[in-house]
Amino acid sequence: MTKQSVEIDGRMGEGGGQILRTSLTLALLYGLPVSITRIRNKRPKPGLLRQHLTCVKAAQAISGGQATGAELRSESLTFKPGAVRGGDYHFDVGNAGSTTLVFQTVLLPLLQADAPSTVRFTGGTHNPWAPPLTFLEEAFLPLMRQMGAQVTIKTGRWGYHPAGGGEWVAHISPSTLKPLELVTRPALSGSTVTAYASNIRRGVADRELARYQELDPASGSQFQREFPEALCAGNLLSHALDFGGVRAHFSELGEHRIKAETIAERLAKRVSGYLAAPAVLCEHLADQVMLPMLVAGGGRFSTGKLSLHADTNRQLIEQVTGQRIMATGTPEGIELALAVNPQP
Repeated sequence: MTKQSVEIDGRMGEGGGQILRTSLTLALLYGLPVSITRIRNKRPKPGLLRQHLTCVKAAQAISGGQATGAELRSESLTFKPGAVRGGDYHFDVGNAGSTTLVFQTVLLPLLQADAPSTVRFTGGTHNPWAPPLTFLEEAFLPLMRQMGAQVTIKTGRWGYHPAGGGEWVAHISPSTLKPLELVTRPALSGSTVTAYASNIRRGVADRELARYQELDPASGSQFQREFPEALCAGNLLSHALDFGGVRAHFSELGEHRIKAETIAERLAKRVSGYLAAPAVLCEHLADQVMLPMLVAGGGRFSTGKLSLHADTNRQLIEQVTGQRIMATGTPEGIELALAVNPQP
């Protein structure tokens, strides 16, 4: 791969912030300058918002990189990375914008850094538009550890929308990732449903669990309540499933004027849909595992369907790296495979 700047059109595929984040990660991994235009062009508020700007600042911080256009509402950005360095970092989104997406932007580059890193995040941990921190803990990070990643996180305070203010820390050590074959889903070995309630009546959690217990798609799940610290009122109902070490995690955020029972029913419907198909990864993990597969040098997994978000990620990885992620339809869903060719 040459070190000439890659031109990326932010309108491709789903046209959202993921194009920016994946571009930054690839730039850091390959030492590759990137130029992105029409950023978030298909969103109601195009351009860089605080969360996206924090991703750019984070990429700059860990590499000493240079960025042009790194300002709020900017629709174009040029980023030239330097060498990624391990160290102590603090990234503050400044509102309820997603800290988990900032984390995922820098995780893979820091796994390849010259030294361990401690990264502190401040901002949103649970909002409707990004993977919640509990998803990272219960599904994404266990998968990363299976691939060989040495990474742990510790949560201090949750950050719900709209107040934000969440605080958590990630410890990342240089690691070599290995390919995984995740085509056949093992038998279910564990199932836990948790109702999280912060600064609200605890009866909300009780009602969610009572209704979910009536529906329980996994049958025989364990049920529990937790009351995390947060700056504002918030509620999350989650279902974590363990298939012999392969994890799946689904959740629903509570909403103002939406009954607790309705939240439980929504979650049960999603989990039922996942369990009804034999595919290993849910659509969200299928999206998020593509870059780790690239770093690992290959891999293969099955998923029920390929979301537009995931397909956009696939297209972008192929454009920037020249590597092919092959998607094959099967009676059970979609199977994706990546066999990385040595870089010239």
